[in-house]
Amino acid sequence: MTYKCDAYPGEDDPLHLIVEIKGYRREDAKEKKATMETYWVPGVNHLGTHGRWAFAEFTKVYQMQHDFEKKVAAEFDRMIAGIGN
Repeated sequence: MTYKCDAYPGEDDPLHLIVEIKGYRREDAKEKKATMETYWVPGVNHLGTHGRWAFAEFTKVYQMQHDFEKKVAAEFDRMIAGIGN
């Protein structure tokens, strides 16, 4: 699932959030998460030609909404911090 977060209406550079929803996590899911966070997301963001991307994995059904909001807020804060750089 990919969530397109428009931080600002009309923004040309929205955040693309890849969302993985898991119940039971086998080793392959752990490896996928590590690959996304370590290689894929930093790599595609470094290219700068495909927009901004982030990855979030949610495993607790009753906390998903809260965790999702926290992840979007953290990525937004990171984006704002990067504007001055």
